[in-house]
Amino acid sequence: MAFEISVFLENKIAHFEGITNILKKEQINIRSLTLSNILHGWGVLNLLVDKPEKAYQALSEKGNSVALREVIALEMKDEAGGLDELLVQIARVGIHIENAYTRLISQTNMAILVLDVPDVLEAKKLLEQNGIPILDDQTVYGK
Repeated sequence: MAFEISVFLENKIAHFEGITNILKKEQINIRSLTLSNILHGWGVLNLLVDKPEKAYQALSEKGNSVALREVIALEMKDEAGGLDELLVQIARVGIHIENAYTRLISQTNMAILVLDVPDVLEAKKLLEQNGIPILDDQTVYGK
């Protein structure tokens, strides 16, 4: 099970850096991230880190509004059309995607698609039934 950390933060100078500083002090490596401005100067920072539970605890203890959510990680081809091929498969099995981002692992040239879906258990079941493998945590969080 892969997990994503989501931090609700005000869009002000140094707020983003405040989060990364906490993670640095805790020796937590950020593998991928998205930062979105949502409304009236507030945003959501989604992080894929190597130690999600520790990140959640550290950020919470420092007073941040943070959530730990399960996400699904799938391998995709690291070539033109690789994402499209995987999205076609996902659409065919009927999975709605609420949020997505990618990660490239340079040592193995593996491209990963990270998905936030409304119903993780149902999505996992549909993916497995249709022969679409879900990546293990070591692969997702590893170097």
